Amino acid sequence: MDYPKLGFKCGLEVHGQLDVGKLFCECEGRLRKDKPHFTVNRKLRAMAGESGYIDAAAAHAQAKGLRYVYEGYNDTTCLVELDEEPPHTVNKEALDAALTIATILHCDIADYVQVMRKTIVDGTNVSGFQRTSMIATNGYIEVGGDKISIIFVGLEEDAARRTAEDKETVTYRLDRLGIPLVEIATGPDIKTPEQAKAVALAIGMLIRATGKAMRGIGTIRQDVNVSIKNHPRIELKGFQDLKSMPETIKREVKRQQEVLYKKEKLESHVRNAKPDFTSKYLRPMPGSARMYPETDLTLIPISRDKRADIEKRLPELPDVKFNRLLKAGLNDVLASQVLFDDQFAYLHKKFKKLDPKLIATTLLSTQKEARKKADQDEGNFQQEHFEEIFKLLQDGKISKEAVLDMLVEVAKGETVASAAKKFKLMSDVELKKEIAKLKKKFAKVPENKLKGIVIGNLRGKADIQKIMKFL
Repeated sequence: MDYPKLGFKCGLEVHGQLDVGKLFCECEGRLRKDKPHFTVNRKLRAMAGESGYIDAAAAHAQAKGLRYVYEGYNDTTCLVELDEEPPHTVNKEALDAALTIATILHCDIADYVQVMRKTIVDGTNVSGFQRTSMIATNGYIEVGGDKISIIFVGLEEDAARRTAEDKETVTYRLDRLGIPLVEIATGPDIKTPEQAKAVALAIGMLIRATGKAMRGIGTIRQDVNVSIKNHPRIELKGFQDLKSMPETIKREVKRQQEVLYKKEKLESHVRNAKPDFTSKYLRPMPGSARMYPETDLTLIPISRDKRADIEKRLPELPDVKFNRLLKAGLNDVLASQVLFDDQFAYLHKKFKKLDPKLIATTLLSTQKEARKKADQDEGNFQQEHFEEIFKLLQDGKISKEAVLDMLVEVAKGETVASAAKKFKLMSDVELKKEIAKLKKKFAKVPENKLKGIVIGNLRGKADIQKIMKFL
């Protein structure tokens, strides 16, 4: 397709969950699978926003006349989520993470943050509104040589998650409600569907670079706004992964072309992206009518000292870190896999004398191989196990070939200390004696096979290069 000729416009809204607790209470932000302790029933109604009008999307949701059931837990759900208590002060870690992202994106940070209420009566919010705030505006990110504008960076509450539904009732779980979401909205500067994926990936990496992002499927979500000449903006929601984004956008462009050709009624609306790359009408496009100020919270000042403190503590950018890992000896694949691995970063920093490639492969593949050899589906490896093994290796008490064997023993239930006795490095004198014994024992074996036998018998007890030297 000739996207410039079509008048193609595309922008993203990227939402990333932050692993710092809930945004306006002290509850833990953890998704749970165990049976809820209680349920609450609600019926929601749309209200007029600050403009005096009822939002079209809110009215559409209310017209369905559904009843909503909310599942909660006594130990991780409080009255704030149930809308029976005013919100507490904003989570400072979440605010700092949003300010960090805004600074990295060269944004103009607000002097004061006004928390707003966004009317949402589809059941995903017990209160009938979502708390949201604009942190910064007017930034940019460079992707593939192009500068993509950032309209704003926001901080808001995540919604409750749907667990069941029938014709009259929808059931939601409150464990996700209130988890902080950092929202990053780009301008309509994206030129192609493929570039949309690249920009989404770059923004997602910046969110993870803060060290505050949640991990796992669905923790970073993308909405795509797309239109062509003479067609109003369409918002695509519900992308399961970035791989499907380019093809889904292409299909939406074709759909818009067909609508224009058939001269059907044109209106801006929201569509749900489906796994087969098509999309389905979801609801009217929401507007400003659904917004009004949060009356239970005061303005949040962002002082010069706060901005200076954020600038001093900016994390290493993903591309800088990636190149640093390449220079340290990791290949592209390994560097990508450990780019945001906190455990690797900690061990690499602590054991600077060790080959970072060895640390990376131990965490990514060697421990899996050890579990398999030990017939343990669920390994019992703890942080201290890796620290103890790498300390022995750095001090020259075991060889790197012994790491796998030691992890096998640990997976079977042994301590690192007891496993280390089995794989203690031989002295040069001991090694020479053992090689001599093996040569005598396998005197009739051809030399090329003898090397394999000797290395196999002494694996983990001496450095392979030293074994070859004494052979």
